[in-house]
This record gives sequence, C-alpha cells and structure tokens, in this order.
Amino acid sequence: MALVLLEEVLMGLEEAKDSLEQAVATLVSLAEDLTPDLADPWKEVIETDVLRPLEKRAARLDTLLEEIATQ
Repeated sequence: MALVLLEEVLMGLEEAKDSLEQAVATLVSLAEDLTPDLADPWKEVIETDVLRPLEKRAARLDTLLEEIATQ
C-alpha cells in the first residue's frame, strides 16, 4: 500500500514538474515574440516576476524527485 502511494506521489510530482517546464517554455516563447512596443515594459516583468520563480520551482521539484528516488 505504501509503495503504491509513493508511486502516485512521484507521478504527481513528475506531472507538476512537466507542467512547470511547459509553462516556462511558453513564457520564454511569449517573451521572445513580444512586439518591440510591448517588449520593453513587459519582458522584464515576465522574466523577473513569473519566469524565474517557475524555473526555481521546477528545479526544486527535480531535486525533490532525486532525493525521493535515492531513498
């Protein structure tokens, strides 16, 4: 039972990580595709306030998954 629960948790964490990585890719694409008149005010906001925190959370999930896999 505990093994099944652990596998479900791992699958959920992997799905969350995949979703974060997809969000990061989408935001990078959006930031690159902004027109010049929008790029100046919004690119920094997207990168600083949204993109970097998502990247940090995806990296933390990677670390967590590695830690769980070694136990």
